[in-house]
Amino acid sequence: MDLFYRYKKNIIFFLLLAIFLPFFLLISSSVVYGADLDWIEDKPWLKGLLLFVLSFIINRFVGNINSDEQVNTNQIYEGEVITIENNLNSDKEVLGFYVNWLTPGANSYDSLKENWQSIDMVAPFWYTLQTDGEIRTRYGGYQYEVDSFARNRNIQVLPLINNSQENTLMLTDPEIRAKAVYNIVDLVQKYNFAGVNIDFELLPSWARNSYTAFIKQLSTELKKINKLTTISVFPKIDVPLELQGAYDYAALAPLVDRIVIMTYDKHWSTGPAGPIAPINWVEENIQYALEYIPAEKIILGVANYGYDWTGGYGQDLSSKEALNLANKKGAEIKWHDIYQTPYFYYWENERKHEVWFENSNSLAFKLDLVNKYNLKGIGIWRLGNENTDFWETINNKFDNNR
Repeated sequence: MDLFYRYKKNIIFFLLLAIFLPFFLLISSSVVYGADLDWIEDKPWLKGLLLFVLSFIINRFVGNINSDEQVNTNQIYEGEVITIENNLNSDKEVLGFYVNWLTPGANSYDSLKENWQSIDMVAPFWYTLQTDGEIRTRYGGYQYEVDSFARNRNIQVLPLINNSQENTLMLTDPEIRAKAVYNIVDLVQKYNFAGVNIDFELLPSWARNSYTAFIKQLSTELKKINKLTTISVFPKIDVPLELQGAYDYAALAPLVDRIVIMTYDKHWSTGPAGPIAPINWVEENIQYALEYIPAEKIILGVANYGYDWTGGYGQDLSSKEALNLANKKGAEIKWHDIYQTPYFYYWENERKHEVWFENSNSLAFKLDLVNKYNLKGIGIWRLGNENTDFWETINNKFDNNR
């Protein structure tokens, strides 16, 4: 199909020529050799029409084939890959998590298009691994437009694959585990992805060895085809065992290329109000991780969202929405000197709201930690939630190492 679109004029020319050339030859033979073609001689208008059509075909297509190809040398056809160099000279990697769903003012694709020069890798949330080892698409699944935009700009595409809630069966059954590995590798080869990001969460601590075995099998197969294995894990310090117990940092570190430590959601929607990623908690988790994972493999997870708590529940909102909400309610945005993060209060319908969120100022302190401990880079959850100054902060902080 790609070849048809590229050479469609050539193809149309030869098809039309094949149809009308026999008639032209018949007409020529009647003129030159006096062949008995009464059915044509009796219809001079038909002879004229055929000659006109043939003349049009030759003038329209033959005369324009070469010039048309020259005009369209900058046209990109499906399947072709062009590369536009980004301006990153830093040794720090920026991974952006991508989602297909749209929320007001928080569009991942818009963010990718606007900030691609600051992004090294993108992890689109397109797939879920089922308990039977099959892969199910999420939120519309693969998007060619996103994939081609990224790779044409030298951004590595590492689709995020998460787990269904009952994925322990897949991890503990060797046959299903092997099937899952096969399907993931097949997916990577089908779309020629740079690798994958495995984001398995809420695994019971007793599945620790099974999860490690799965990652070992997967990374072994992906290495054979020169693809990356990256994983997202919960931090260890001050995080419930039921959330972080399945991740054996020491065993996983030599198996994978990158480990994204999700240092956010210290406080979340169903818990008490508080900072999303307090700087002291983030640093403690970095220090712990470095005991088991080389710094050059650690991607520090950073957030660009927050929660609006009231009545024991926190409604999630983007950093942009938090700032707009404060302006709308006339709330004073405060700064917590210990947690190094912003927050504010407001009242609505006689109920007090408490909002904690991340912004470019709190981000700056996280980036200082990346530089301080010489980590590999950051992973942003998620593209589209941030303000413009969020990217300015990233570029300025990482420019110090360029």
